[in-house]
Amino acid sequence: MHSDAGFELGNLKDMFVRRWRVVAGVAGGVLLASVMLAALLPNRYEAYTTILIEPQTISNEIIEAGVAQTDMNARLHLMTIQILARTRLSRIIDDLNLYADESTEMTREEIIDLMRADIQVEPILPELEASVRPREIEINTFRIIYRGDHPKRVAEVANRLANDFRDEHIRGRTAVTEETREFVEGQLTRLADEIESVDREISAVKSDNPGRLPEDLATNQRQLERVTTLLTQAEHTLAISRSDEAFYRQQASSARALAAPNDDASPIRRLELVELELAALRSRGFTEKHPDIIHGKLELEEIQKRIDEMTATAKDDAQAGLSLPAQNAEAEYRRAKLRVTSGIDEIANLQKQRDDLQKAIAETPAVAEKLASLGRKNESLTSSYHEFRQKLVAAGVAKNIEQTQKSEQVRILEPAFIPPEPASPNRILILLVGSMFGMAIGAGAGLFAESSDTSYHGVREIQASLQLPVLAAIPGIEFESDRSALRRKRVLIAFAIMVLVGFVLMTSGVGYWWTNIRALQKQKPVVVETVDEVAPGATENAAE
Repeated sequence: MHSDAGFELGNLKDMFVRRWRVVAGVAGGVLLASVMLAALLPNRYEAYTTILIEPQTISNEIIEAGVAQTDMNARLHLMTIQILARTRLSRIIDDLNLYADESTEMTREEIIDLMRADIQVEPILPELEASVRPREIEINTFRIIYRGDHPKRVAEVANRLANDFRDEHIRGRTAVTEETREFVEGQLTRLADEIESVDREISAVKSDNPGRLPEDLATNQRQLERVTTLLTQAEHTLAISRSDEAFYRQQASSARALAAPNDDASPIRRLELVELELAALRSRGFTEKHPDIIHGKLELEEIQKRIDEMTATAKDDAQAGLSLPAQNAEAEYRRAKLRVTSGIDEIANLQKQRDDLQKAIAETPAVAEKLASLGRKNESLTSSYHEFRQKLVAAGVAKNIEQTQKSEQVRILEPAFIPPEPASPNRILILLVGSMFGMAIGAGAGLFAESSDTSYHGVREIQASLQLPVLAAIPGIEFESDRSALRRKRVLIAFAIMVLVGFVLMTSGVGYWWTNIRALQKQKPVVVETVDEVAPGATENAAE
């Protein structure tokens, strides 16, 4: 086609007349290819089962379920994960012998991924809430869809998925309530052991701290006051006894001095001299730690021991040669000395009692704090124990609810049925699309052939190209031999087209039989399980 002559609407008709064979050939070839494609594509059947999640039939205000109710939109995702679980799909593949041909060349993981691609879980939105955004709708109904190459098999798999999901739902909820009950029982055992341990600690603290307990504080304080009073009185009595001892010792010494020779070698005389020296030193301001005073006190004790020994060796006062006043003074001195010794012992005993009481009173707050801490711990553990006791009862009730199917349950509203027709491929659509593409590609091929042709097809093209006027146009002259050859050529082309069409149709038929009918005949027949509702008494068997 030459562009110098311009383009007119009539050129399309001429072009079509010249290139209709190319257009028809390309369009027919694409159509035949689409026919073969539609025939060779395997049939894919689709079956689905509808599942309803029913809420708890007993009011939550009376009894709460053992499994917490969660958002249905989130649970749909969780249910999809449960349905597509590897173990579940692997068990179904083995039980129903699915993907037998693919298993020879693919691993189990690839087979499971292939089956997951054939399964679809989709929610069913209420018609009255179709205008509401899906996130704002509580979804409680959904479908499990399975696609495969066998109508009975897809129905079997869809029902099996629904049954397994329902049974797993029952087992899962029963297992959760049982685990909850076991957990509560374990907590009760632990709390009982801890309470017993705390009780033993309290008993040990009380046995290890007698008299230091909080209830003994008031008694200890009263005893401390009494002991303090008695100690003050004993110290006062001791002071009087010491004064009497000193007085009667002086009297006894004076009596011995009168009866004994008056010389400095006499122990009694020496005792008086040492006492005078000590008095002189104290009057000069020397303290009790001064060496002279310490030496004098030691000498005084030594002389007193000698006098006591002399007195003890004497058979009686008369044999000692003492006068009656001296004997009386000596007797009073001994009694005063005994009172001093008794007073010292009494004061020591009272001081020990006072120290013990003060120590007990000082240690009482620590013991009280320890007992209070153990008491608070015991009270907290006891409170927790009672709470878990109530939870154990609630867990038992929740388990009974799950076993009797009174809680949330899965109900299969519509079991899967054997699809009468394949869901895909849509062969009519493939043929229509192939026809449209064939005509479009054929028209494009015709335009390409016309645009690449440089020959002249009319007077107007010659005039436009040569810029010379055409005087006359002589049409082509056809003889009978030419017409006969043209007829033979057309007959051959028609025959070739018929052969090609027949070959394509036969190949398509054989391919359809091989891909679909033969594949169905090769597969073993299956019995489609009917989906029945679960009876309340069958829950325990399902849980086991």
